Amino acid sequence: MKILALIGGSGSGKSTVLDGLRNHFGERAAVLSLDNYYRPKSELPVDENGETNFDMPVVIDDETMVSDIDVLRAGKSIHLSTYTYNRDVMKSETVTIDPAEWLIVEGLFAMAYPAMEERVDLVGYIDASPETRLARRIARDGSERGYTEDEVRYQWKNHVRPADLQFIEPWKTKADVVVDNEKDWKSGLNELIDKMERA
Repeated sequence: MKILALIGGSGSGKSTVLDGLRNHFGERAAVLSLDNYYRPKSELPVDENGETNFDMPVVIDDETMVSDIDVLRAGKSIHLSTYTYNRDVMKSETVTIDPAEWLIVEGLFAMAYPAMEERVDLVGYIDASPETRLARRIARDGSERGYTEDEVRYQWKNHVRPADLQFIEPWKTKADVVVDNEKDWKSGLNELIDKMERA
């Protein structure tokens, strides 16, 4: 099993590129989302105003995630519960992930843990400007998660952008493929697919 880490800031378009990879690889690729490894909200850090900060590597139960990856690498399936964010908008469900030729590990902090650097074969970085990403996040979090625009802007300024700069954007220069999702993401997707097929 080879492992692709698919990373990029919030609203960069990871889901769009992931859909393209799924369409190409089909059952040859399994997907593991970091979203499903969030620790309980009661364990997450809070900022100086008492607001929960979802945008730090510590919010992910990385030990369990790495353990699950190793189970998949050993040729066995895993079972996990999907994450339901912090508003009662979605319901959790149990999903089974089977081993495949490729494991795509998707999420903001997929490369924020030393254990991942040891395991990942390719890094795909999805790039879009902060302005574009903020606009996408306002639209998404309003419709899907019930946040007001003020709430989204607060999180962006105090949590999201600082995490971008510290943990995510440094990977832009180290990634194997950078997908420009500001304009023509399909060419970047094709480059990523080509690298995966030749890996």
